[in-house]
Amino acid sequence: MIVPIESPLNIRKIDDPSINRDISAKLLNTWLGRFYTSNLKQHAGARLIIAWIWRNGYPMRANCLATHLFKDKENRWRPLVKLSESVKKRDLPIYKLADKTSVETPWPKVFPASEQNYLVSPHNRYEFPEIFVATIKNATIYGGTNLILTDDEVVCHDLYDFPRDYTSEELHGRALINPKSARIRWFLHDKQSEQISAAAVFVDACAPNYAHWLTEVLPRIVFFCAEERFKNVPIVVNAGLHKNIMESLLLVAGPEREIILLPIGRALHCSELYITSVTGYVPFERRNSKLSNHSHGVFSPLALEMLRNHLIGQGQNVEDSTWPKKIFLRRNSEIRNVVNATELERMFFSHGYSVVEPERMTFSQQVKLFSNAKIIAGSSGAALANIIFCPPTTKICIFISKDRETSYWYWQNIACATGKTVTYVLGEKNKNKMDGIHASFVIDLNTLPSSILGGG
Repeated sequence: MIVPIESPLNIRKIDDPSINRDISAKLLNTWLGRFYTSNLKQHAGARLIIAWIWRNGYPMRANCLATHLFKDKENRWRPLVKLSESVKKRDLPIYKLADKTSVETPWPKVFPASEQNYLVSPHNRYEFPEIFVATIKNATIYGGTNLILTDDEVVCHDLYDFPRDYTSEELHGRALINPKSARIRWFLHDKQSEQISAAAVFVDACAPNYAHWLTEVLPRIVFFCAEERFKNVPIVVNAGLHKNIMESLLLVAGPEREIILLPIGRALHCSELYITSVTGYVPFERRNSKLSNHSHGVFSPLALEMLRNHLIGQGQNVEDSTWPKKIFLRRNSEIRNVVNATELERMFFSHGYSVVEPERMTFSQQVKLFSNAKIIAGSSGAALANIIFCPPTTKICIFISKDRETSYWYWQNIACATGKTVTYVLGEKNKNKMDGIHASFVIDLNTLPSSILGGG
């Protein structure tokens, strides 16, 4: 049942599933899962072993059960089709929102300069595809995934590269993908799916992550909601999103728009489903490290510009002298930490930087903070996605570990799509290198150039 939330806004939430069918959540709820969480998870070696067992063992088990034991039609292999292919094959109606655009992606500056070889450029420029809204009849969407079920197919966005990209849906046991044959087994089955005549879908496995939301999901929403022809179409997003994400959604969608919150495991069958094509994408994880040319993420300049301009129009980006011009981002996380963060913070503070914790601020405050900043310094983390709100003249310094598997062009591509570039200060990973790209690291304070500390 779709129930209204007690709010002056037009928000409704679909009931949570009566049975949790998320296999990964079930496993973590067992005594063995609780033992792992309490005693083993903090050890990098244990995490690597469990991840390997899951990524290699679960697909074999799922295939065996689906093929030999249950022979269940629900879990059969289905074609995995990209949206543009589905549009052509079905001759679906589309409404064009933006032309394809080219983005120049020069090398970021690196300190120490001798460590430049850690960076491997995926491209000097890329072309982002055109953005459009497609309409599909009789489609089913599920909470926590942007994959769409229609007829006997599963539709995905055009930037997925499944031989290289591993998905959150697979990690959580909600789907099994065969990248070679472009097929998928679907393991979420809601026997009591809700029905709606028309809706626009914006659910996404990575939506709870602030950076993914801000650069991949919210720009699609701002494009869709800006069109007068779609003003009466409800939009569907993940249930359980952080209050800052919900604040950003309401600023973009407006108070009159009907918003439906869809929990993981619940299905919504739409007689008419509006799908806004991809406006930005970075893979959840790499599927196969043996392959080259992995994506570091690509983003539509037009979509990010529209999002920024929309918030400026609502007074979110009015220049204000009360906001600091030089900011140092304090990061509170269990992974990718700067080991000597306290010393680094003190050094920047002594050079006139204000130390801020973005996660303790509202969304609107974060927009104002970043839109007024002249220079930003901080370690790699979701809060840096706010650089999309910075003016083109803002200098951006990012502390990050030395690792050849790191997608160094992720932040650079976001910056370049909004008229800026970044500077990296590379740190040596701590002794526990089994954490890979998520390892904590040390910044050599003696390598920091005066141009960064002084903001020049």
